[in-house]
Amino acid sequence: MLLAMIISLCNEGDNAYFAFFLSFFISVMVGVFPLIFIPHDSYINIREVYGILIVSWAAVCLFGVLPYLMWGGEFSIVNAWFESVSGYTTTGATILYSPEDLPRSILFFRSCTHWMGGLGVVLFAMLLAPAMKMNKTRLSQAEISPLAKDNFIYKTQETVSIILSVYLGATLLCFIMYRIAGMDWFDSLNHAFSTVATGGFSTKNESIAAFENPWIHIITMIFMLTVSIHFGLLYSAISGKSGKLFSSPVIRYFFASVAVGIIIVTLNLWLSGVFDSFKESLLHSAFQVISYTTTTGYASIDSAVLPPLAFIIIVFFVLQSGNAGSTTGGIKVDRIYIFFQTLKVQIRRQQHPKAIIPVKVGKNTVDEDIINSVLLFILLFLFILFVATVILTAMGYDLLSSFSAVLASLTNVGAGFGDFSSMRNYDSMTAPGKILMTILMITGRLEIYGLILFFYIRK
Repeated sequence: MLLAMIISLCNEGDNAYFAFFLSFFISVMVGVFPLIFIPHDSYINIREVYGILIVSWAAVCLFGVLPYLMWGGEFSIVNAWFESVSGYTTTGATILYSPEDLPRSILFFRSCTHWMGGLGVVLFAMLLAPAMKMNKTRLSQAEISPLAKDNFIYKTQETVSIILSVYLGATLLCFIMYRIAGMDWFDSLNHAFSTVATGGFSTKNESIAAFENPWIHIITMIFMLTVSIHFGLLYSAISGKSGKLFSSPVIRYFFASVAVGIIIVTLNLWLSGVFDSFKESLLHSAFQVISYTTTTGYASIDSAVLPPLAFIIIVFFVLQSGNAGSTTGGIKVDRIYIFFQTLKVQIRRQQHPKAIIPVKVGKNTVDEDIINSVLLFILLFLFILFVATVILTAMGYDLLSSFSAVLASLTNVGAGFGDFSSMRNYDSMTAPGKILMTILMITGRLEIYGLILFFYIRK
């Protein structure tokens, strides 16, 4: 907020400086209050850990409402809440018709919410907080996806430092590459924040399509794919501690599936006549598949023009998403891979009932507890998707729009289809619908279990 206020003061005609100053002041006062009046407790139980996780996300989203609401414009209370939650959860759905008309400070703040949310609110706070010993370990374990923990072979403080190093490095490099490709510094910074956070907020109404520059499209695709890989594996590969990034069967499956998806969508767009040339079909197909599978939600074309086959393929990739330990949302490719391996083993067990056939990821045997957790998560995810779609359909929206809006919110991809396609916005949605979408955004960002464990774990 303070940085946004400075940007407002430095740009003539930017009238949002008072909104940011007042928001900054209120946030600081509320934040300082418990430090002064509430005694320090050196121990946090597991239920309090999940309470901190949930309340932290809710509180940050709530304070993120202040600048939008105080500035005004199209930001009603519900719209401001929607934009704030969408930003911090890196969903990227918006109620704005024309972001270009907003002050630069507002656009910068939107992108900052992405960048902070991509890193993780609790992890971000831990970087600034004093040493918390066991509490820090518990908080980091609650914030990081359960599937990601095994690939972090470092202590808690080292894990946080690794995530930060990769995140900062990717942001800086993305910013530089955008500048070289021709973006001005402001667009480069905002899109670097959004791209590395796999968020999707853009300073342009037409998203990346507004930059009619194939190099910008290619750079965006490269960075979206890069940050969808587990940060621990990226760090090990970059630092030289392990040069075998593709030795992971999950990584190999991820890139192979994306390549197959791009080929199918390219042929579908080309043969159905959406684009005249194979080259143009390939560029836009690659961009759409990568954007959706990394749950970024950027657009090079309107998703409304996609043929049915391309739509089905992209829905699969939205559900699959990127790797655990990255900034992507969705079910996670790790769970999908374990599901396929479990299915293959189960078929073999039916053929050989007395054989002991373990489920393996590479050379590692997967525990039955993890398999059960993965299968339960996928089932629970699809159940929430179904129920929420029914609720939104009951509000009067057609099935395609309802399904895609719920899918886009729960997976944190933002861009949907139908009435909520990538070139449209969510302003036309009713207030109850927007509130439902924000609940799904937070649920998806916490990977469902965070909310469930808070209510079911006893002290």
